[in-house]
Amino acid sequence: MRRLGALLGSSLLLVFSAGCGGYLGSAQRAYQDGRYLEAAEKLGDHEDEVAKLSPRKQVSYGLYMGLSLMKLGDHDGAERWLGFAEQVEAQRPGTLRPDEKRELEAARGQLAGIEEKAKAAGEEPTQDGTFLQTVRQTEPAP
Repeated sequence: MRRLGALLGSSLLLVFSAGCGGYLGSAQRAYQDGRYLEAAEKLGDHEDEVAKLSPRKQVSYGLYMGLSLMKLGDHDGAERWLGFAEQVEAQRPGTLRPDEKRELEAARGQLAGIEEKAKAAGEEPTQDGTFLQTVRQTEPAP
């Protein structure tokens, strides 16, 4: 009976963890596989849940949403979400893993370089943070 209780408790914990983090892991894998739009869409579908996530999951959400948007050319959106990840890390140092911290710093450097080039060329930023919304509006209905 004790074993059954432990098994049931472990199963519930596993289901709860998968339910909360399933889309985060899926989006991270999509990003790592080069499927940036898929990653951004998966995360975008859950944007209203970000405040309810643990700091660890919030920082992961912000990092991968920012990285995905940067790859898609939405530099304002990328700036917003990478800044969010930095803010979570500043409030809770150690929330970002070392490899994630390196990715975040590299992405911030890339964004700064893009901004400098645009300013030097006299260009205005072309994205206004609505890239994902624009894509969703143009997709055919299922």
